[in-house]
Amino acid sequence: MSIYRSMARISLKSALAELSSNDDQRLKYAALELRMTIESVTYDRALAYKDEFPPQEYATWQPKKIMLVLLELDPTADIDSTLSFGSEPELGERPVTMTSMGSESVFNLRTIKIHYDALGSFLHVSSMKHMGSPIDYVKMRKRCEVIATALGEVLASPVFNITLGNFARFDCGVCKKPIRKRIPGKIDTLDCNCFDCKASYTLTRLSDGRVQIEPHEEEIHCANKQCGHIAFVQRREIEKDSHWKCQKCNGLNVFRLSLFHIPCTSGTP
Repeated sequence: MSIYRSMARISLKSALAELSSNDDQRLKYAALELRMTIESVTYDRALAYKDEFPPQEYATWQPKKIMLVLLELDPTADIDSTLSFGSEPELGERPVTMTSMGSESVFNLRTIKIHYDALGSFLHVSSMKHMGSPIDYVKMRKRCEVIATALGEVLASPVFNITLGNFARFDCGVCKKPIRKRIPGKIDTLDCNCFDCKASYTLTRLSDGRVQIEPHEEEIHCANKQCGHIAFVQRREIEKDSHWKCQKCNGLNVFRLSLFHIPCTSGTP
């Protein structure tokens, strides 16, 4: 169990204690604890995708934004699921009898959108426009109780963070760091980047189940006309002032912006 799941249990317990006090003035503390529970269960879900989660998104804290990143990685990231197993009669055939290990309830994107910001509205002083309007504590309590029930189901799941899928694994051709990319079932071609050096690739699923890996690079001749050595340069590196050292003549090849004049000929607009 991750630290986030443990934190979620503690926050939910505190929220339930505030709700059980029956003191309307304590509802804002219940709302705060419930928001922290939503954050914790979402962070816990993201940890299951840590190898796929872009490092630049680690600083993201809003649950909605995190879940959107997860859904880009895996369209089933916020769908409830059941984990079962069984013995195949023959290789590739569905087992006659399946044994369930349990079901997982996920606090999904739709539920986050409905409740997370609404909880936040309970934690602020009324604006000048709404000053004087009575607080509907009955409505506030009912919403908190609904959210607490949903979070309780999530944390009571006997199995959690199920992330089964098909993956392509290979070493980056530039920095040699391992790359792991999920390939959704209905997608045959997709792009991916190395998290370390940002080199990019296109992955194509072949008919025999293998994956073809095509780097995004261009074949470029050394600018030294006496050399002519061929280098393979990543497309992301083809920009003004970027350069590479020729392995044959040791000279630097530098990308520059150039302007060419084309004389006007008869009939040319």
